[in-house]
Amino acid sequence: MAARLIVHADDFGLSEAIDDGIAEAHDRGIVTSTSVMANGPAFAHAVALARARPALDVGLHLTLTELEPLTGSAALADAANRLPPHAVQFAARYLGGRVPLADVRRELEAQIRKALDAGLALSHLDGHQHVHVLPGVARVVVELARAYGIRAVRYPAERVRLFMLRGGARLRRIAEQLTVGAAAALSPLRELKRVDAFVGFFHGGRLTEENLTRLLCALPSGGTVELMCHPGRDDPGSAFNAWGYRWSAETAALTSPSVRSLLEQRGIELISYRDV
Repeated sequence: MAARLIVHADDFGLSEAIDDGIAEAHDRGIVTSTSVMANGPAFAHAVALARARPALDVGLHLTLTELEPLTGSAALADAANRLPPHAVQFAARYLGGRVPLADVRRELEAQIRKALDAGLALSHLDGHQHVHVLPGVARVVVELARAYGIRAVRYPAERVRLFMLRGGARLRRIAEQLTVGAAAALSPLRELKRVDAFVGFFHGGRLTEENLTRLLCALPSGGTVELMCHPGRDDPGSAFNAWGYRWSAETAALTSPSVRSLLEQRGIELISYRDV
């Protein structure tokens, strides 16, 4: 049996350019699923695109970094009401006891309620920069998922493969990959519905057609797999360009006829989190 593949686009609602790229990668390409940022600047734009695409599966991208919290928590945000700039900074504050878990729960619940109130039928939860795997936070995520009838969660444990070790240029990324995977393995996230395998962390933000083809050729011979990706359109004025992501290149890869043909040749079935 061939693998059943969820092609999942992160950061829906972060900007209109990213939203439009995700919509294009779904309409013309292989993206089957996405997750919306309830506190994203383009949340309303993302909701409108989702409503016009009932086949696009939507989950929630739980966000505790970079943006503004919905709850205005002083423990979560700085004086300008901004969340920590990266998961590393958030984790340091949270694990150091400076962020009460009760504040995390209120913020994540507010994000879930905002998405549901907008009419989105959330199939799953995941986390921006994978903050949902942190100790304590993961338990809150499981409890909120059950409370709101959300069946599935992202389980971001990607295996290290030989091609990742070539050249040694991205050893830091591999270390991050192993850390995220270990946190997931030690968390209660496994209590919810999840895929059998996860890929895409190593190439996060830099998924070219070459990299995508390599990943697809290395998929397991069976089970369900999530491929994380970050399609979008170029936006020269965006503050998020500092990430160094190649949004338009990912959109091109995900809409490539050659990639579609490869899936058909290998008998890989495209599914979404609705099918997990």
